[in-house]
Amino acid sequence: MNFKAQVERDLTAVFHNAREHADVMEFWIDGVRYKGPVIIDDGGAQDRKKPSTDHVDGLVLVDLVVYVPLSLLKTIPQKGLNMEIGDHIYQITKVHPEAGEIVLYLEMLTE
Repeated sequence: MNFKAQVERDLTAVFHNAREHADVMEFWIDGVRYKGPVIIDDGGAQDRKKPSTDHVDGLVLVDLVVYVPLSLLKTIPQKGLNMEIGDHIYQITKVHPEAGEIVLYLEMLTE
């Protein structure tokens, strides 16, 4: 077995395995429903960077990193699309396909 095959096997058997590490979640990307094993790394809320012309106070930036198996999505989502997880709607700010999975960087503004 070559290295790429071993990595893909480990992603499926351990990292994206709901009995080991992942959580089975329902989510939507650009209105399309998905349900499967994902890993969410919550970066938490932080003060947002705002331009000098923006006078809105009280908003914070929430960011997440979501690891999704490519086999679940079947296609690579585009930057700028919305991803809904539970009651929250995030914008995809970066997409990084890597070794059988897709790493999605998400942001949301909230109070």
